[in-house]
Amino acid sequence: MPGRRRHISTRQRRERMQRARRRMVLFAAVLVCLALMSSLWERLAAMARTGMQAVQAFASVQAGEAELTLPAKEIYALQMGVFDSGESAERERQRLYALGIPCMVWQREQMRLVSAVALTREDLPADAAGGQDAYVITDNWPEVSLRLSVGEAELADVQAMLCMPDHLFDRLLQSEAEEPLGQIVQQAKEAAQKAVPAHPENALYTQLAQSLANWCILMENAMAQLDAPTVRRYASVSMGTLCRELRIALLGSTDQQSPESTASAQRTPSTAADVMPPA
Repeated sequence: MPGRRRHISTRQRRERMQRARRRMVLFAAVLVCLALMSSLWERLAAMARTGMQAVQAFASVQAGEAELTLPAKEIYALQMGVFDSGESAERERQRLYALGIPCMVWQREQMRLVSAVALTREDLPADAAGGQDAYVITDNWPEVSLRLSVGEAELADVQAMLCMPDHLFDRLLQSEAEEPLGQIVQQAKEAAQKAVPAHPENALYTQLAQSLANWCILMENAMAQLDAPTVRRYASVSMGTLCRELRIALLGSTDQQSPESTASAQRTPSTAADVMPPA
């Protein structure tokens, strides 16, 4: 005897279609944000070719000077894969995202997909691998010391902007109970929106502010799709990516120093050679 067909009302069909559209819009928005952030990482890295001229090229006549240091950090990361091809890394990143495991690409000698970060091995959440094969790696971020020479009116702005990724990263490594992600994203969004148009004559400042603005969009969309622990890990690893790329851009200035503005760093290996399986 054939089973009874379930009647679906017009209203139910409409609601299903609306839910499907919302999911598609969210998914498309995430892909757009990922593309935007990927492009901005490349732009930040490319700033190394112009050196610290980008930091000191503000329009003000009166100059002010200040010392600024981005501290060295040893980061533990959960690595989901290593690739020689950018296309292969992107395909795997998309596959993992569909499984609810958002990752970022960390590029040095190879492209590494990373799903979580922490300051100690013990704090690294092994469940961030989602049951997939993964390894714990260490990543050393070098100290970058800067002597800034910019207009007095702009000095505080450029100091705050260059330090903001590190400050946000440290806050994101705290628990949700200590500081909710939504609060961090909202504060970063307000600061970035104010900063983006503030100094159009300075490429690095503007691109960094735009990167932070796009990170906020990415996190707002991720919060609508992912559970709280997952999106918190995603926020930390994506902000960590920005911290790494900013150091790359600033370190490029060591080959193009000027009397007005210099950068120096104690260089360390980008990724430890010993790879340890997670406990």
